[in-house]
Amino acid sequence: MTQPLDANSLVPAPAKQVLWLLGADEEAEALAKSVASLGYSVITETSDHPLVNTPLVIWPRSAADLELGSLLEELGQRPTYQEATLIDFCQPDLAIAALWGSLDDGVMGGVSASQVQWREGLRFVGEVSTANSGGFASIRTRNLEPPLNLGQWQGTVLSAQGDGQRYKWILRDSPGWDSLAYCRSFDTEAGQLSTIRTPFLEMVATRRARTVPEASLLNPAQLYSMQLMLSKFEYDGELNPAFQAGFFGLTVRSLGVYRQGPRPVVVLPEEHAAEAEFAQLLTAAGLTGVIRQGEGFAVIGANDKLPSEVEPAVIRAIFEVFG
Repeated sequence: MTQPLDANSLVPAPAKQVLWLLGADEEAEALAKSVASLGYSVITETSDHPLVNTPLVIWPRSAADLELGSLLEELGQRPTYQEATLIDFCQPDLAIAALWGSLDDGVMGGVSASQVQWREGLRFVGEVSTANSGGFASIRTRNLEPPLNLGQWQGTVLSAQGDGQRYKWILRDSPGWDSLAYCRSFDTEAGQLSTIRTPFLEMVATRRARTVPEASLLNPAQLYSMQLMLSKFEYDGELNPAFQAGFFGLTVRSLGVYRQGPRPVVVLPEEHAAEAEFAQLLTAAGLTGVIRQGEGFAVIGANDKLPSEVEPAVIRAIFEVFG
């Protein structure tokens, strides 16, 4: 018999930290080897998306053609997040798998039917129908005991691959089966893996798809259950604009949590002629930087000390690679 899940075992696992190396692909491999033992990985390209678990940005001499002022201004404004993994659905244990079950519109006379499958993650699949005044399918967890405490985090992160439908992510902070459901809808692209961040403060209190404006905000320090839903309806009688009756499928690979992260520290690993200008631009952008100084380094810009999440050892490893 599977032992019930102890929610105290669901502890966010810190993700590997990332160094963003600008315009220096030839040094990336050596740098990755140097910092791997310190728990860091290296990227050389990033999009306009938020920086996630990226405490350091490295600006070597080979990237001197980049316009530094614009770069630092953009870094100072870009959202930054710390993320941690709560559940890896690609490697679930039996207690996690036993939590989930179907809850469809059959409770109201409908004929929709869903199921949970475990293949490359948590798969929410089935057929949704509007017959008999139905129109929703869902999977929901049993109540967590004790409730999950995510009060130190800003929201959840789902890594999911969908089918073009709009789904709902639902949390409850009360143990009652028909208690308030705090919802956030999210869109998917067919066959595309998406990252869905859901701020706790933006989850809408509902009861049977009707919003409850007078309700208090979701309390993330006591989360009793989680639910995924595909519904014909959005809220207060509005229709789901992406809804299509028939077969559907959503695969969730992981559930994580996130919170606002500190701005990245910018490292100048080699001697540059423009260090004074560098310090001024850093300060204007509200950023902190690190430059080589003799056998060690100096911290300049908006602060004169490294933030606590940046270890001096990783700075020394960067300088060793760039000589």
